Amino acid sequence: MGDLGSPHLGGVKAVRVEDIIAEIEKRLGPLDEKAKKAVELAVTLTASQKETEEVEWQGENPPFDLAAKMSLEERSQLLEALERRNYRWLESQCAKLGAHWLVVVDGQVLAFGGPGLQGLEIDRRIEVVGKQTGKYPLVFIHPMALAIEETAWHPTNVSGDFYPTLPIILRNGSAQVTLVADFDTGAYGCFADGEWLAQQGLISLQTGERIRRAYHLNMPYAYLVRTLTVALIADSQQREASQDVLCVLNWRQSPFVAINPNRTALVGRDPCLALQPIVTLNFADQTTNLAW
Repeated sequence: MGDLGSPHLGGVKAVRVEDIIAEIEKRLGPLDEKAKKAVELAVTLTASQKETEEVEWQGENPPFDLAAKMSLEERSQLLEALERRNYRWLESQCAKLGAHWLVVVDGQVLAFGGPGLQGLEIDRRIEVVGKQTGKYPLVFIHPMALAIEETAWHPTNVSGDFYPTLPIILRNGSAQVTLVADFDTGAYGCFADGEWLAQQGLISLQTGERIRRAYHLNMPYAYLVRTLTVALIADSQQREASQDVLCVLNWRQSPFVAINPNRTALVGRDPCLALQPIVTLNFADQTTNLAW
């Protein structure tokens, strides 16, 4: 019986139950149906236990003061390594909590939310958690929070095709811009040209939590998440809310201009859910009307 722990049977995940039963019968003789069921159960329990072991949190968050003094590139590399090491654990926590984002320190989920980036307010969140814990938090954004379902309107590179638009205001302190963004109800948040926002004085490309990477239209892109004030004007009245904006780097080479080369920003549902406008899309005139 001692041979059952040999390397021949040790790789349970890579070996079929039928192979294990055949090996046991080869060594011990035929098994009845009850014994075979016992072997199947043992394999299932072993695999489940191993799966649980594999999704445990590993490592520690860096001290807040140390990480805050790092360059953006250094901090990005440090936090990316921690995220990669714990990616399956982070995914499992999102599934368990029904969350699109998590704030984690040393394996403890201190905050979570969604859909999209609703409720995150990343700049304030990092500062508050850093002061409370003395650690630089890992902010995990699930790929589902970045999901975009392309739907058309605004002249695109396809003849006769148009992308719906939404006039918005972005503000950070005294810096403010007004722009006409492509409006996509198949997306959650706001995606904007990071370099352009930096030129307008709304963000710095040298500061922030970290550089993140994702895919859209099967093409990679990099981005920073910054909390800005997003405002809409309708009926001569302005409403505004703090929103986490995805500031995409190298926008002109990113997948966000594949459909509309003149696009500067893409706005999803989050600002509208926060500000509650009545949005009318007029397909006959290809215009967007806002009201409160």
